[in-house]
Amino acid sequence: MDGTNGVQKFHTLPTPRIGGIALLAGFVGGWWALPHGFSLGSATLLGLVLLAATPAFAAGLLEDFTKTVSVKVRLLATAASGLMAALITGYWVSSVHLPGVDWLLAFAPIGILFTAFAIAGIANSVNIIDGFNGLASGVVILMLLTLAAIAYRVDDAAIFNLALLGAAVVAGFMAVNYPKGYVFLGDAGAYSLGYYVAVLAVGLAMRNPADVSPWAMLLVCGYPFIETLFSVYRRISRKRRHSPGCPDASHLHSLVYRRIVSRKLMPNAPAWKRNACTAPFLWVYSFIPMLGAIFWPESVGMVVAWLFVSFVVYQRMYRRMLRLSVYFRKQAAAH
Repeated sequence: MDGTNGVQKFHTLPTPRIGGIALLAGFVGGWWALPHGFSLGSATLLGLVLLAATPAFAAGLLEDFTKTVSVKVRLLATAASGLMAALITGYWVSSVHLPGVDWLLAFAPIGILFTAFAIAGIANSVNIIDGFNGLASGVVILMLLTLAAIAYRVDDAAIFNLALLGAAVVAGFMAVNYPKGYVFLGDAGAYSLGYYVAVLAVGLAMRNPADVSPWAMLLVCGYPFIETLFSVYRRISRKRRHSPGCPDASHLHSLVYRRIVSRKLMPNAPAWKRNACTAPFLWVYSFIPMLGAIFWPESVGMVVAWLFVSFVVYQRMYRRMLRLSVYFRKQAAAH
């Protein structure tokens, strides 16, 4: 059960953190069904991806049950899953279109390690945005549908099938998570979904190097990626420095909940309604970077420019939330 004590907690009742187990059941069911209704190639790739997910899923599940697994151990576990995925699928980042960096990534050991930690970064970033009912799962569905759209465009049937399957599985979880939050993803669910999206993104770019840039795949994961970078910067740049792995209540989704939903839109609504009303704001923002990946998956210049635009939009939204915070404090002092 996920308790209500904690600076980053916004639910009001203890809630089961067993979403990861439910998702695993859904993916295993999909793996069994794929050869019967889709293709043997898709089922084989899905089996390899699920096998490599074992360290990330196990570390997350252990944390869900014990609350004793350190951030460093969970990061290493997701990196181990990324390493296994690169080795057994044969897909790793070998080029990012940067002189010098591409020369290094051409060496398989460096490319594989780079891929492992990139996958770990995305897996942990999805866990960071998992703060409100439907937030992380809704963003993951959008990311998987974006990957499916790009895969369809470049005629990659296996990635297309796996992306749609993943979106369907997560939609099943959302039926009990949104809007009232009867079950939470937990660390096992959040890490596994972030890993799954990242592995499909790497596979799509490496299987279609002429049509899909690795930078476009970063855009697909733009919102959790930007949130993670900004959170690390925010924590280490404060006068009283915080560990980058320490939870806090200053994420964009936390500010939207407190400044927009709870103060302006629904101040008198029940807690679960205010919680559920927060996710749609971030779903809309998360789709902004994805649009760049959909329209220009092969154009490095346009994708990097759109990534910069997404950073600017995030930064302006965050500043707006902070100005609202100052305004509300002044109003409270005046009364």
